[in-house]
Amino acid sequence: MAVDSTIIDNAIEFWNTIRAEKVVTVKFEKKSDKSTRIMRCTLDFTIIPKEDHPNQNINIPKILRLLQKNKIIHVYDLDKKGWRSIPFDKVEYLKTPKQLYKIKAN
Repeated sequence: MAVDSTIIDNAIEFWNTIRAEKVVTVKFEKKSDKSTRIMRCTLDFTIIPKEDHPNQNINIPKILRLLQKNKIIHVYDLDKKGWRSIPFDKVEYLKTPKQLYKIKAN
């Protein structure tokens, strides 16, 4: 089956896509050493182990404001089993089994 391609225009749309799709693969450039990273990740708390859930209430409006300002997305890495940051402006693509989402050039 061919994978369709769609464009993601902004960091909030990127975050919402991860939430909606449950498990995604993201390819991006790490800020620390400029290496390429491919990560399987989620924002679905039914998949994230309870011991890795945040200790406080989740403030979605605050997360979205920071996301829009800093363009850093915090996701749960399913392979490394921990929270990681993705710099939205360094993302090449987000992929699901049926869809490939490319990031609009900044």
